[in-house]
Amino acid sequence: MEGLRIIIFYLAVPSLLFSAIGQILSWRKRALAPKKVFPGPTQFPVVGRVHDINRHGFWKDLKRWADQYGPVYRTSMMGQEFIVISDIKIAEEILVKRGHIYSGRAQVRALYDHKSGPAYLALMDRHDTWMRQRKWVHAAMADFHRQHFFGAIERETKRFLAVLLMDPAKFHSYIREHSGRIMGRLAWDDATQGNYSGYSADRTLDQMSISGPMVNVLEPLWKIPHALNPWRKYEREREDTQRAWWLNCYKVAKKRYLQGDLPETTWCHRYFSGLQKQGNVELVEELKDEIFASCMLGFQNLVGVITICGPMQFFFMAMELNPEWQKKAQEEIDRVCGDRMPTTADSPNLPTVRACLKEALRWRSGTPLGVPHQCEEDNMWRGELVKKGTIILAVEWNINRVPEMYPDPENYHPERYLEKSWPTYMEPLSRYPNFREGVGMHTFGFGRRTCLGQHIVDDEMFVTGAAVLWGFNLYRKKCPLTGELIEFDTEATNAHVILETKPFPCGFEPRSAKRAEQIMAQFVDVQGELRF
Repeated sequence: MEGLRIIIFYLAVPSLLFSAIGQILSWRKRALAPKKVFPGPTQFPVVGRVHDINRHGFWKDLKRWADQYGPVYRTSMMGQEFIVISDIKIAEEILVKRGHIYSGRAQVRALYDHKSGPAYLALMDRHDTWMRQRKWVHAAMADFHRQHFFGAIERETKRFLAVLLMDPAKFHSYIREHSGRIMGRLAWDDATQGNYSGYSADRTLDQMSISGPMVNVLEPLWKIPHALNPWRKYEREREDTQRAWWLNCYKVAKKRYLQGDLPETTWCHRYFSGLQKQGNVELVEELKDEIFASCMLGFQNLVGVITICGPMQFFFMAMELNPEWQKKAQEEIDRVCGDRMPTTADSPNLPTVRACLKEALRWRSGTPLGVPHQCEEDNMWRGELVKKGTIILAVEWNINRVPEMYPDPENYHPERYLEKSWPTYMEPLSRYPNFREGVGMHTFGFGRRTCLGQHIVDDEMFVTGAAVLWGFNLYRKKCPLTGELIEFDTEATNAHVILETKPFPCGFEPRSAKRAEQIMAQFVDVQGELRF
């Protein structure tokens, strides 16, 4: 192993030297370029500012620099230029009003060819494949939301409450499985893929993150020949495995569709019926077309897991740590729903629940860095030349902590959405707050790169969160030896580009013996509709 490390090091040295020479040769050109007007941390030759970055909490470094240099500043890492934004209006100015220039995607070095597609819609550059997939997903998501996803979220939530009742200690992993089961049902009518969806999503996120493979920070290492490159070998195996899984799910769903056995309440059914309307009655496709569709549906499944399970974990944490708000939400649920589990139809009448959910996502951002945009052509902005390839980071963690918009930002305040004295208040409360529109939608990105999944996030977060509060009291656990409350780090996460919490202690107790009976009874009622 030591010998292999030495070989890898010496293979990487030439790449690093070439990068250094390129940097030196570019200094002359930079001296002739327009002077930069944006401030930023001190840069060092070749590496820029990478030596003191915490790869497992990068957003906190960006917040520290924002406090020092202001809401827009520059930095660089290994030759890659960044503009970092910590103000919503500035972010909208460049990413929305100038979206025709600033809607590219940065290269994630540890992934193969993601900018060209077709595997990861959210990571592609803007081209025909991206446009075709985005148009289809947008229409499919809107169509399903009009039907509130055909009750799939409610049915799976009844199962989730039952497994939580039977084994509450595993709540952390159950949340991921729950999100995966919902997406598996909607994509292919196969909820059994739930656990694997979570596993596959976790592997993918690790590859995408600064905290993941070293090549995402030291890009020259990626140029080491494949036979001696552990990062290339791992990624080839991971992506091939993922694509084969997606393609198999697609082919199984196609066979079921042709046999008349695939429900209309799936995205696959919608896709296949569209092909038939175009004249392809037997659904005969070339492999490249099957790969296109299976990746589009597979990624939709994957992103529906990773964008929901982390925020739901943070919501449970917030309820545990803020029992007064838990009680207020439960009183509202009891008043509106009584002995039945809440559904999407109850949303207009449960503003306190929605406020608690919305504030959890602000308090602990699921995507603290935001998703990077890349400048697609040289242009002047605010008196400074922004070069093609520059990455724009609208840092969600920072935007959520602007005190003028979010007073007392470090603390959990659902009332900021319920009381007129707060800047984020919106009327009517039968509509706001939510995850579809209104304040705080920067969580879902900007302009042409806005996430297409707001509607499913809105429905799934609401139904799951309200149902858990209907069924359980969440409480802080105590040490069995000392009787003291167990302390834990509320910011401890996996450090991926989309976060999940590290496992944390949280107790779940049914609110009454009768409620426990109701949880099990409603689970029995839907068992026949669940695919295990």
